[in-house]
Amino acid sequence: MGLDQLQPWLAPWARWLVSISPGLQITSVRRTYWQQLELYQASRRGEVRYPVAPPGYSRHEQGRAWDMIGPPELLARAGYWWERVGGSYGGRLGDPIHFEA
Repeated sequence: MGLDQLQPWLAPWARWLVSISPGLQITSVRRTYWQQLELYQASRRGEVRYPVAPPGYSRHEQGRAWDMIGPPELLARAGYWWERVGGSYGGRLGDPIHFEA
């Protein structure tokens, strides 16, 4: 799983963010509709800690989002820098591991 699964225009920006964010680990990038459905159903059963968009509504399916885990203060710092370059950080919506464009 790597950032090369992102849209070609987005991958360099994501790599930049990861390069300035030591201590964070990428956990999810692109998902198929069916992978998103499975994750969404797991979230409805209470098996997932973070919010999950319904299939068809996730930027992961479009190659425009990725998730990272790590200490909350490092996620917030990465989110700050991501927003400074025009990205969207899920931490403002209760999803501190989610980064998208």
